[in-house]
Amino acid sequence: MIPAPRLYEAIEVLERLQLSGEELEELLNIGIVAPVAGGPNGEPRYSAETIDHLAAREQRTRLSDALWWDFELQQPAYMPPGAPWAPSVDLPFYPFDDKEQQSWTRRYYKLRWASAPGPYPYPDRLTRRRSRLEDKATKAFERKHGIKRERVHRSRDVDVQIRRTRVRIGRAKLRNLVWSKTMIRAAADLGISEFALRQLCKRHGIPLPTRGHFNHKDPKKRPPKP
Repeated sequence: MIPAPRLYEAIEVLERLQLSGEELEELLNIGIVAPVAGGPNGEPRYSAETIDHLAAREQRTRLSDALWWDFELQQPAYMPPGAPWAPSVDLPFYPFDDKEQQSWTRRYYKLRWASAPGPYPYPDRLTRRRSRLEDKATKAFERKHGIKRERVHRSRDVDVQIRRTRVRIGRAKLRNLVWSKTMIRAAADLGISEFALRQLCKRHGIPLPTRGHFNHKDPKKRPPKP
């Protein structure tokens, strides 16, 4: 049996990388660090292998440089002007992992500094990015260790409120219904108004036949169901 890969909790990450909580948050915002799993209560867990790699002295220096990076000077802002400086790790986009991360951090720092001392002005954008990075890191971690996640089958049923009672009907069934008879009759079958049925189909992206569709006596002359 293959042993489960080791995971660190946030407190262990802080200890291994010698970071404060605020510094870890910034590295999560930049995207250099990302959780790969969740604990019993949803708390983030990090790959121990990745964190141990980042705990090396030159990597910790790189993390510090990323937190203090000045894009105008192309060196950490903590360095005195004119002082000699060299990257601690040979990376094309030092101190960032790749071009995309470097580009994002440049925009992120620019907006963060412009809005200081207030919070970052686009928290929803930051949340979406962190979510994408976490998903990407999780998938890479699972592929590397052969972890297969159970697929969650999402229901495509549609909620319909009929006479104050909420009823679930399959999306395909609803689509077949509105394409099999006039909207008035289809609505009557569900016990709702024609207007309510049209709004329901619109809300769930169900295409409707055009008016007069069922006036064609020969079904073959009717426009086909999409």
